[in-house]
Amino acid sequence: MAEPSGRAPAVLQVTGLDYRVSPEFALRDISFEVAAGEGVAVIGSNGAGKTTVIRLVAGLLKPRAGTVTVCGTDARRWGRVSHHIGYVQQAKELPDGVTVEEYVRYQLRLRRAAPGRLPELLALAELEEYAGHDVRTLSGGSQRKLHLITAVAHRPDLLILDEPTAGLDPGAQQALLRLLADLKKDGVGVLFASHHRHELDALADSVVVLHAGRRTAATTLADIARTAGNPRLVLETHPDDQPGPLQEWAAALPDRHTGVRAVSPTPAGADVELTAGEHPRALGELVGLAHAAGIALRAASYHQATLADVVRTLSRHTGSETSP
Repeated sequence: MAEPSGRAPAVLQVTGLDYRVSPEFALRDISFEVAAGEGVAVIGSNGAGKTTVIRLVAGLLKPRAGTVTVCGTDARRWGRVSHHIGYVQQAKELPDGVTVEEYVRYQLRLRRAAPGRLPELLALAELEEYAGHDVRTLSGGSQRKLHLITAVAHRPDLLILDEPTAGLDPGAQQALLRLLADLKKDGVGVLFASHHRHELDALADSVVVLHAGRRTAATTLADIARTAGNPRLVLETHPDDQPGPLQEWAAALPDRHTGVRAVSPTPAGADVELTAGEHPRALGELVGLAHAAGIALRAASYHQATLADVVRTLSRHTGSETSP
């Protein structure tokens, strides 16, 4: 995280949080902050405690020790902090026989928000044309956006999400991430559990990395980017062919393709390191170039470290802030 000086005021402060999930697993001494307009991602491998942290901050679980403070008020005083918080869980069913407009109006009443916000919220989620549609007929992405706009109907200072784009197709993911980025620009602090790198790239300003119930020491977004490395393409020739022609052709790729950073020979062909970022078309493009050059490939594959891979590596190298 950035240094406190010059930061926006904190909308969430978590200090020394402990929670026993089972006799074999507990969260220990978890501390972090979320500032106004900041996105903080909680990441870790499966079972690391991400969702438990989210549920503790959202007030759905009671910690054994430690404090959660929302906009300067102890979160245990729910009546005073609930209007500061919006929460979107990973999966939530919508009711039958209710239109989008009816559902949003109900949520406005439930959250004691101004009923006149209806057009603004529908426009925010680009759902105006679906106002009269049954909520259960919406696509998964539109349902997720509906949950999101109702969670912020009362203008909370802190938005809490568990796996914000889980189960959505790429187009719906991008639409939802744009909506969340707009909320951040409006000063909403966003805390989210994630195992997707594209969510970090779009939303995270800082990160809380969990391993075995503890926060790993001094991990930043720069650490994650460095550990993850750049995406790679592995090209292999046919077993009966010599790899030399493929390796010679691949060695010239950095000068011929803007997405290629470096090339290394392998026993069966070549390892092509791409430049940082996403390269959805690079594999097809390079396979096409190889075919045009008369290079026969047996296999071509795209490799990028997952967040789970990164967390395991960081945990081995940095340890944790507290001993077991």
